Amino acid sequence: MRPEGSRGSARGWTRGLREAAPLLGLGTTLAVTVLAGLGGGYWLDGRLGTRPVFLLLGGMLALAAGLYHFFKTVARLQKR
Repeated sequence: MRPEGSRGSARGWTRGLREAAPLLGLGTTLAVTVLAGLGGGYWLDGRLGTRPVFLLLGGMLALAAGLYHFFKTVARLQKR
């Protein structure tokens, strides 16, 4: 037999984790998106012989895409 209070706290913890789960991956998603954009730009600069042009362009586009995803996720969670 469990004490009455232990069951309620486990439900609260589970509920809190379920609500926080979409936010836990946002930092990783933003970092991976920006690194992929920078890597793609670096590779394209090497192939075409243009030094920082595509590196900067890829980084800016990836940052914009990552921030778009971030704000879209936060706005969806605020509607709940």
